[in-house]
Amino acid sequence: MSERTNTVLTIPEPGVARTIDKPYPNVVEGFVVVEIAIAPICNEVRIFRDHQFEWHDSPDHLGHEGVGTIVETRPGSRFEVGDRVIVFQGNSCQECFVCTTGLSPTHCLGIPYEGYDDGMAPQDVIAGLLGIEKANDSASGGFAMARYRLAPEHMVVKLPDGMSFEHAAAGNCTLGCTYTANEEAAVRAGDVVIVAGIGFIGMGAIVNALYRKATVIVLGRNEYRMDLCRELGVEHIIDPDHPSWLMQVHALASDRRGADVAIECSGAPYYLDRCLAGLRRYGHLHSQGFLGSGRYGVSILNDIMDRHLSWSGGHDVRFRDRDGLLRMMGDPEVQRQIDVLNTHSFPMSQAQEAFEVGLTKNCGKIYLRPAE
Repeated sequence: MSERTNTVLTIPEPGVARTIDKPYPNVVEGFVVVEIAIAPICNEVRIFRDHQFEWHDSPDHLGHEGVGTIVETRPGSRFEVGDRVIVFQGNSCQECFVCTTGLSPTHCLGIPYEGYDDGMAPQDVIAGLLGIEKANDSASGGFAMARYRLAPEHMVVKLPDGMSFEHAAAGNCTLGCTYTANEEAAVRAGDVVIVAGIGFIGMGAIVNALYRKATVIVLGRNEYRMDLCRELGVEHIIDPDHPSWLMQVHALASDRRGADVAIECSGAPYYLDRCLAGLRRYGHLHSQGFLGSGRYGVSILNDIMDRHLSWSGGHDVRFRDRDGLLRMMGDPEVQRQIDVLNTHSFPMSQAQEAFEVGLTKNCGKIYLRPAE
């Protein structure tokens, strides 16, 4: 009988994606092995195009979202083989104030963002994905775009009975991070919420705001994606290039003269400018997208203090939000919306085609299926 292997996706050079075989993961106490059913695509489209990696990625370490079935545990595990689970991203320390107060694991103090430079060794970072392989003395499995994934038990949640993998797979960088964004911005029924920079994260922000019975205003120009927004239930779409775009926002916001909350999902200065301009006084801007480590200029007095705006941002799902997120994803209307925004699904063996579709922007969320 041949030794088991792990099929792993690689992007060895710009515009090239292929799978390779690595050794099957070694697993130690505190971790489980998950056979991944769906690994959604996130920043990998940009990596495919530019071959520029974030600190935790590399050509053969890709993907941070995923759902699947546990196929191996260690003695004393709280999970069982056969459990269907969602794997949340990261590997937090479980000891710092971020972890112990239910905040977001990718903001764990085990990640030294404040001291980041080109010399940081990702495999030595406690909360980093590459650290998962090091902790398990494993040659594979730390990332989602692989048939078998090593997952820290505290980053794994069992799925409710009857929830499909297709719906659960929206729980990280589509509905998950934007669930936390809506919670942090305290979006509630009757609020006016601007969503700008519409990709799959923007669509997730829309679903979350509509779930909370807010009035959603989309600022966008890509007609394919604007049609998806209409299918999601958005009634107000404004072309941000139109000379009267701000007057249109004010008309929808009534006497508040601006939106209560703006969620910006691209990091583009163009949309950041419009989100700031479109907010009411005492409004809240939440950043969910970025274009890299470049800086963005604001006037502290004119843009922030005079209008008493608050501004936050984040990467993922807070620990304290997991139960509410899963409840929301069990809602029939939310599941219909997930079906709308998940526009494409490919076997991982066809990742090249999947990334090329992503580059067209005529898509929503794209799923990869590592076992196919």
